[in-house]
Amino acid sequence: MNTFAFPGTPFRPASLLALLLAVPSLPGAAPAGEPERLASMVVTGTRQLGRSVTDSLAPIEVVPSAVIRSSVSSELTDVLTQAVPSFNVQRLTIGEGLAFVRPARLRGLSPDQTLVLVNGRRRHRSAFISPSGYQAADLGQIPSFLLQRVEVLRDGASAQYGSDAIAGVINLVLKDNLGFEGYGQVAQYFGGDGLNRQAGLHYGFPVGRNGVVSFGYEASNAERTSRSVQRADALAYVRAHPERARLVPDPVQRWGQPDRRAQRLAVNTRQEVAPGVTAYGHVLLGFSDGLDDFNWRNPDTNAAFRRSAFQNAPASLQPGYALLDSFPGGFTPYFGTRDLDWSVVTGVRGTAGSEWRWDVAAGVGRNRLDYFLRNTVNASFGALSPREFDAGGLRQRERNLNVDVVYQPRAWELAAPTTLALGVETRREEFRIRAGDRFSWDVGPLGDLPVGANGFPGWSPIQVVDAARDSHAAYADLELRPLRALSLGAATRAERFADFGSTLDGKLSARLEPITGLAFRGTVSTGFHAPTPGLSNYTRTSQGLLPGTSTLFTSGQIAVSNPVAQFLGAKPLTPERSRQGSAGLVWSLVGLVFTADVYRIDVRDRLNISQGFTLTAAQRAQLVATGVTDAANLNLVNFLTNAFDTRTEGLDLALTRSWRLEPGLRLTATAAFNRNQTTAVRFDPRIISRDGRLNLERRIPGRGGNLVVAIEHARWSGQVRVRHFGPWIDAQSNSTIVQEFGAQTLLDLSATVKLPHRASLVVGAENVLDRYPDKALFNAANGLLYSRNSPYDADGGRWYVRLNQGF
Repeated sequence: MNTFAFPGTPFRPASLLALLLAVPSLPGAAPAGEPERLASMVVTGTRQLGRSVTDSLAPIEVVPSAVIRSSVSSELTDVLTQAVPSFNVQRLTIGEGLAFVRPARLRGLSPDQTLVLVNGRRRHRSAFISPSGYQAADLGQIPSFLLQRVEVLRDGASAQYGSDAIAGVINLVLKDNLGFEGYGQVAQYFGGDGLNRQAGLHYGFPVGRNGVVSFGYEASNAERTSRSVQRADALAYVRAHPERARLVPDPVQRWGQPDRRAQRLAVNTRQEVAPGVTAYGHVLLGFSDGLDDFNWRNPDTNAAFRRSAFQNAPASLQPGYALLDSFPGGFTPYFGTRDLDWSVVTGVRGTAGSEWRWDVAAGVGRNRLDYFLRNTVNASFGALSPREFDAGGLRQRERNLNVDVVYQPRAWELAAPTTLALGVETRREEFRIRAGDRFSWDVGPLGDLPVGANGFPGWSPIQVVDAARDSHAAYADLELRPLRALSLGAATRAERFADFGSTLDGKLSARLEPITGLAFRGTVSTGFHAPTPGLSNYTRTSQGLLPGTSTLFTSGQIAVSNPVAQFLGAKPLTPERSRQGSAGLVWSLVGLVFTADVYRIDVRDRLNISQGFTLTAAQRAQLVATGVTDAANLNLVNFLTNAFDTRTEGLDLALTRSWRLEPGLRLTATAAFNRNQTTAVRFDPRIISRDGRLNLERRIPGRGGNLVVAIEHARWSGQVRVRHFGPWIDAQSNSTIVQEFGAQTLLDLSATVKLPHRASLVVGAENVLDRYPDKALFNAANGLLYSRNSPYDADGGRWYVRLNQGF
């Protein structure tokens, strides 16, 4: 059996099960249903009312608000990483938009292969296009304090919800309770940086007949961190130019988290407008901005500091220009984002007689992401170049309309009501690229110097994209219980995309409970993910360092329709398709729930970015003609491709045990473990590099787990949480450098004192032992201590103090 190590002794899931079951002498097991988490009602993955976690036909986890509040982070991605072992997120430093829109993966699959819902309705995607080739919903836009719970369906659900639901579904349920609650929190890393201040409030009040309006606001302000040492070439530069030593910062660039400010607003409402008819809706609004470092530009080696041949011409307008006069110590560009995100959903639902339920809903969502740079230049403009640039922006807009009908005829009732759900959906997705200011992309009078804003050249008017797609779908979903011990489900969905044609997906589910408290469940399904208009039309240029060196290089991603991409092997994108199956058991006793599920997911034509190709002079000229004005500086170019077939196999274990020790004192232990392995069963080595395949297979840890022990008293409570991450690798792009990183176990502690007048004070620390990943060896010369791709926070431990208040 696979093991994972906690401090001091090996740990086996079976050992934990034996330990928790071997404590019957503790007084009074909790009555069934006392801990809310043991019998949470769920709405995800089923259209039948009254389903619980334990009697669902597919594996589902519920993360309640108490668990959400137990995290020091206000970012939902961090909360889910701590609560759901099969959910992984990275914090990518100096990663352009990746530093702000962080990739989150369920069961090791791509971020855009997980469907995100809010109150059961599809959430729009972020406008951000990842360099590795995905466009997903941004969970960081959701105010975690304003969530009542999160339901995570760990099973394919394309036949029930449509495109994207290959890995599973995450349903975010907003608060709708009455009363007021608020909090204020301050946190900081043990290293003395990364000060983070958060505050939030929620107020719910009744309206009309059986109605409620729930309003919430959350804000955070996180300062930068730095886990860096001085770059080797910066030290060499100071030795070569001691007179400039005071002009060279130490370190010249930060590897760490960016400065980040965010404000989030949520309104959730429902009201009965007629007997049996309820109007409902929600609004989400978010603003954020952030600033991160790019790589330092060394005056002795960076091309921007060269003297242009055009300066020697008789008609030169800038004969005395020298960038060194402005930046004698070199310069570090700063990359920033401004983000506006909003969505509105409104609907009406009701009943018709005792056998029909209906629901009509419409929603619109938009994400606007703008990029800017500071402290940099467009060297081709010489002295005319500004120091700040608007690099352009990305826009994503989506509209959805759903009509759902549920029929529960008494004539079909067997051992339990039979549920037939039918529905139709129409969607429109729009993606735009906005051009940057002229200086961010244009060629200046010194055209033999680097073109565009140094660090991230802006989008030119020729690169502007305005693409859209319509899709239409119809589904049928049947759940029945022919015998008391047997539940069955079947779903099918037909969907047509304007750009990728039609698909028909299906799902079969079954649950057998031969004896009370012990059930077996299984599913088989097919899935579908259509590349978005953004993925099909995206183009970008950026700069980075060659792995293991301080050499700056410029790379570009071009659309598959570009003639240069087609010459290099690009083909029109096709949808990703999946087949998967799962099987598991549920063991439910008074105060205890244990689940175990195995799964296999085969994905055909999986999307990924190609390897980098070196261009000829003719190809660079061709790219310039298509609007990539800085193509003359390109060292490498890549494109999106369907070059993979993958197989993902895994195991999920979860255990919850609760005891009432004495009146007013309760102890709860929860443990979860995930084992996951992805293998590329087909790939084209001419298109996909070795590092791309290795990162796909092993960059996410193959195992992970957590153990949480919480004790609650009428006046106080405490929690111990242990998080484990298995080994992983980091294969550097466009190189042969591969480093393996060992497993890591982190310890979190918190204590809560309940104060008068419904107030409470929480004091805690995450990563109490102040542990870090293994040091990264491949970029030490550039000041990087820890890999940018660490699956957990690489800034060490941090403490926090939180004050809660309710009325």
